[in-house]
Amino acid sequence: PHELTAEQVFRGMAGLLIVRSRTDPVPAAIEEKLLVISDLRLASDGTIPANTPMDWQNGREGNYLLVNGQQRPALSIDPGQSQRWRILNATNARYLRLALTGHTMTLIGTDGGLLRAPVPGLDEILLAPAERVELIVTANLSTPTTAILQSLPYDRGGMGMMGPSSATTPLLTVNSTTAARAAIALPSTLNPIADLGLPIQSKRLVFSSGMGMGGMGGGMMSFLIDGKSFDPARIDLTSRLNEIEQWTIENRSSMDHPFHLHGTQFQVVSRTRNGTTTAEPFVAWRDTVNVAAFETVTLKVVQHQLGMRMYHCHILEHESQGMMGVLDVVA
Repeated sequence: PHELTAEQVFRGMAGLLIVRSRTDPVPAAIEEKLLVISDLRLASDGTIPANTPMDWQNGREGNYLLVNGQQRPALSIDPGQSQRWRILNATNARYLRLALTGHTMTLIGTDGGLLRAPVPGLDEILLAPAERVELIVTANLSTPTTAILQSLPYDRGGMGMMGPSSATTPLLTVNSTTAARAAIALPSTLNPIADLGLPIQSKRLVFSSGMGMGGMGGGMMSFLIDGKSFDPARIDLTSRLNEIEQWTIENRSSMDHPFHLHGTQFQVVSRTRNGTTTAEPFVAWRDTVNVAAFETVTLKVVQHQLGMRMYHCHILEHESQGMMGVLDVVA
C-alpha cells in the first residue's frame, strides 16, 4: 500500500525471486549462491524504530548490514572453484559499492537476466537500491585463505548533516579451503540480446527535490517527478503496446535517485553528466537504473502488457512521499 512500502521493507518484507531458463548457458557445475543484502536499524532495547525526519529526507540506512539476514556470515570456496553469486540490494536507500578483496569479479547478468557475454576483470560494482546482478567469482590458487566482500564508500548526496559514506563495511567472509578444483570455463556468449532498435516515441521525466508543503516526517521536503507528487487517480504517461520508446530521465536534485519501471525491462543507452555523454558499455536488460545527482540517463523500452503500472524512485522514503507516477499502456 502506498506510503507503507518503506516500513514494510525496512522491517524485512523483501526477498529474491529467480526465474530460471531451461537452456541456461552457465555450466551447472558452477555452484550458486544467493545473497540478499539488507540493512537493519535497532534501538537500544532491540526494537526496530520508526523513521526519523532525516530518514524521510535522505532515505533510511540501518546500522547493521546483513547478508541473508545474518551479520557478516561466511561461505567457503575452493582454490580454482567458480561460484555464481546472485545479489540483490534489498535496502531502502543504501548504495552498495561492492568489492571482494583478493579477487576480481565477472559480471554475467543484471536485473532482467544474462548479458550477451561475460564482462570480466571487475574490481567493484555499484548496486543502487533494488538492483540485482549475477557475478562469477573464481578463486585462483594464490588466493588468500580469507577474503572479504565489502561495501566501499559512495557519495549519493543528501540533505542536512548527511555526507559521503566514508566507512568501508564488511559484508561477508569468504574462506578458501585447501582442496583445489579445476577451473570451469564460461561460454563466450550467454544471451542473444538484440538492441531494441529505433524509437518511434519519446518521453522525458524530471526528478526534483526541494522545499515543499511538508512531508511524512514533518519536514518541508518535496520529492517530485515533472513537478508533481504521486496521485493514484491521475495517469501521468500513456504508451502504446509494442512501440519502441526512448525515455530520458533527468535528475535535477543534489542526490542520486534510482529510477524503477514496473511491467517490463529496458535497455540503458547513455548517461550525460557535466555536458559529457557516455554510451552504455554493454547491452543489458534492467528495470532499475541509478540516475546520479544532476545526471541524465537515456534508455529504450517496449511495453508488452496492457494496463496501468508504476514508475518511481526506489529510495523507498522518496517513493512514499510522492516520487512516483502512473503509466497506462493502451492498444
